[in-house]
Amino acid sequence: MRIAPALLALPLLALTSASAAAQDNIPLVAIGLPFAPETPRPVAATHPLYHRIDALEIEGLPPTIKSSALNWIAAAKRSSVNAALRESLNRMNMLSPDAAAARTRLTVKWIGSDTPFRIGTSNRTSVTMHYRLVRIDNGQSLFDREITTWMDGGGVDAGLRDNGIVRAAIATNFASAAYCVDRAAFGAAPADCALTPKFSVSVVRRR
Repeated sequence: MRIAPALLALPLLALTSASAAAQDNIPLVAIGLPFAPETPRPVAATHPLYHRIDALEIEGLPPTIKSSALNWIAAAKRSSVNAALRESLNRMNMLSPDAAAARTRLTVKWIGSDTPFRIGTSNRTSVTMHYRLVRIDNGQSLFDREITTWMDGGGVDAGLRDNGIVRAAIATNFASAAYCVDRAAFGAAPADCALTPKFSVSVVRRR
């Protein structure tokens, strides 16, 4: 399959074959990938949230995440999404290695995803989650925000393409939350936490 020229301008997260397992090539963790206006970076040991966050399991998360009711293959399982949240924080050096030693607790609520049904070669999806970070000792709210992130993708296999962009949108949501929480520790969280990915998803068939 020929990749559209517009996609060549961006780094690609590619599904390497038209099979159900191929969608797992799209990671649920995007720390280290490029974003605008800035790419999240692991915090230093001097940061107030360095190894200080305990992350609970995501509230309201269904057993499987699907791009649509018409796509019988799930984009991700609940366990994988919860693991990706923790790994995103871990790569940012903010996850506490021991929950008992954590100073803050992050609660996340799954609001939902929206992927229009489209038979064509491109599509866009959105994922929305709500994040709240509180101090464990006194319950003080340090961060409270709903974040919606978007992801574009292309490919002739609509089901795999849509699952891929849902996975990438989830990863982008976690990266956006980590980016904002990093800055919230200094009272500098932007009004809109959603990062813009400088990459896209493409379904690529191998012969």
